[in-house]
Amino acid sequence: MAFEIITFASGKAMIPGELFDPVGAASTGLVVLAYGTDGLEDNERGPWKTMIHGYAEALATVGFFALIPDYFKKTNTMAGLPAAELILLKRDDWAATLADTVTHARTLPRVDPSRIGLLGFSLGGHLCLRIRSAAKPKALVEFFTPTLDGIGPAGTVPFAQIHHGTNDQLQATQFSNAAIVEGILKSEGTDVTLFPYEGAKHGFAGNDKANKEAATLSQSRTLQFFKSHL
Repeated sequence: MAFEIITFASGKAMIPGELFDPVGAASTGLVVLAYGTDGLEDNERGPWKTMIHGYAEALATVGFFALIPDYFKKTNTMAGLPAAELILLKRDDWAATLADTVTHARTLPRVDPSRIGLLGFSLGGHLCLRIRSAAKPKALVEFFTPTLDGIGPAGTVPFAQIHHGTNDQLQATQFSNAAIVEGILKSEGTDVTLFPYEGAKHGFAGNDKANKEAATLSQSRTLQFFKSHL
């Protein structure tokens, strides 16, 4: 499926984004997709670009706009595995860029500004959670998200979904991060569902049964979630 390259302002920077259009002319919702530390690239750690483009195409097929902002451009950060210190240093700039993405998305033709969703993977999920107050999404989905030092100011997200593997070796506390996020969102009044994937690792990357099943089932659940709540 083809997509359109758009640009929008975030502070003094111009941020490129990939916009996938749904079929039809009616006003509809839009989902902002946020990549993780490897950016929008396929590499030896996982097929991240393929995966995220797959989500964007699937969202457009079921009737939503999908927008993938290249938020690393805000700080001219190279995709890869930035150190925790670098993430904490630049995190606020990246989060602000995602919030600006939502602001711009609400002005796009045929986008219903009340129907904005956030879909974040790993670092992208962490950033989506951190802007839940500023962006005011109607629905939020996060995948294998680190909590780091917290998930930001309290928000009022009506609906959320969490997807984490129980064998996530890139998180020091492994699956407990998911329970922490779930507890915080529930305390804020969010209708949240946590899906654990037995034996799945960070990113659900791998050709073993646990990760392949986690990747397939989590996408199905995510699409149904947005169809139900966005």
